[in-house]
Amino acid sequence: MKNEIFINNIKFWVDQNIIYCKLFEDSNLNYSRENIESMFCEAISILSNGTFLPVIFDFEELNSSHSLRFFKIISNNYKIKSAVLSKVFLIKNYRQKLLLSFYVLFSDSNVPNLIFRDLDLAIAYCNENYATFNSLSYDH
Repeated sequence: MKNEIFINNIKFWVDQNIIYCKLFEDSNLNYSRENIESMFCEAISILSNGTFLPVIFDFEELNSSHSLRFFKIISNNYKIKSAVLSKVFLIKNYRQKLLLSFYVLFSDSNVPNLIFRDLDLAIAYCNENYATFNSLSYDH
């Protein structure tokens, strides 16, 4: 693990070409949409160092209302979309998955928003996505 950033009890780090973002139940949620967007964009920009990497947003400790609030902000944010390869949301239960999947249906995104309950599957998807992107980038 390298480069960790903590902002208001939200932890960001990079490990093996994946950016991780862990949100905790006691993360400070009293910020405006613009401040939350700026916080996430800045951390992703620092950790990606100018390269496109997949990101896993870990919502496992958040309740449904907090996970929905963050998901709505992050999933369709133009600045975040332009800085990452893919966005994966790790959640704790099927209720959250159903709730967030409903919003995915109505999102218009070139950068996929995928929802997983299993970290290993999320990592496997990110690794495959990263390998595919880099193989296409170097085929020219």
